[in-house]
Amino acid sequence: MLEIKLLPARQGDAIWIRWGDTGFVHQMIIDMGTEEIGKNIRDTILALPESERIFDLLVVSHVDRDHIGGLLTCLAEADPIPGFRVNDIWFNGFQHLSGGSVKTGLEPMGPAQGERLSTWLRQQVWNKEFRGGPVQRVPDEQPPTVTLHDGLKLTILGPTPERLSGFIDTWKDEVELALQKGTLTDVSPGLESMGPKVPPILEEPLDLEFLAETSNSKDGSKANGSSIAMLLEYNDRRVILSGDAFSSDLVDAIGSLGLDQPLHVDAFKLPHHGSKKNVFRDLVESVVCDNWVFSTDGTQFRHPDPVALARVIRYSQVRPTKVSFNVPSKFNGWWDNDDWRGMYDYVTEYGVDGEGLMLSFD
Repeated sequence: MLEIKLLPARQGDAIWIRWGDTGFVHQMIIDMGTEEIGKNIRDTILALPESERIFDLLVVSHVDRDHIGGLLTCLAEADPIPGFRVNDIWFNGFQHLSGGSVKTGLEPMGPAQGERLSTWLRQQVWNKEFRGGPVQRVPDEQPPTVTLHDGLKLTILGPTPERLSGFIDTWKDEVELALQKGTLTDVSPGLESMGPKVPPILEEPLDLEFLAETSNSKDGSKANGSSIAMLLEYNDRRVILSGDAFSSDLVDAIGSLGLDQPLHVDAFKLPHHGSKKNVFRDLVESVVCDNWVFSTDGTQFRHPDPVALARVIRYSQVRPTKVSFNVPSKFNGWWDNDDWRGMYDYVTEYGVDGEGLMLSFD
């Protein structure tokens, strides 16, 4: 059994994965959304019997607060949870941006929440599978793979060393600003312009294609470029979990896997919550995907962007195209439209407010 639950995480990600035989289940978490979401996840963990508070892995994809904030309120800056244990935590801190390991002794500098998390991580098992070094994919080399219990395999699709090193100056600048302000709580890189307030006008078959072909710039956030992105494989199932990675980086990584192209995946958690700056035609066409998944409630940036959704629906190689949302929102609700579904040959699935979306694979 494989279950991937995309929890309600406001504008961010919080993904709880469980797998294994019914008699013994393993589990991991990727990101914990914002600070308020971390408190909810903490309550969920506390509701488990102590014997079930064991995790194979925690992954913090990158330092933006809608991915890292919940780790602080759930674990790093909260009282210890009785019985809680994690075998490894993956996170690229400042020392990893230049290829160093946890034990390099470099002076800690970094964006506010990244540094707060790093302080806690130095007392934990940190990037053990990478000998304390960075979690990364080196171009022109076989992507690294890690096999967890019961054969669940994770292949690292990103970031690359270039993306990590390119984040160094921004990381230093952000912490310097936070120190000048006397706080390390309100500094976060990677802001972008907000999406539209009104739904697109789609009245004719060609309207979707026109929307999909809209020209726009690519994501330039150094924090997003540093995202840990992975291909999860278990019992012939494949799921891409992409954080906020750049579209071009993901296309390169998928092409480097040495597998049949385009790659077949059972689900693809799209990068940056469906920003048009991270979802382009070549990314959609790089896989044959059974379920395109968006994680956001539209808070702050009004994601998913209609242009990104148009690209997924127009260029997907599976018909009808399935698009899924972890929770209902104003902005993804625009696509709950029978006329559009019939005209553009797609289906929708919505998670439940307060619970999220469960993806289950036998």
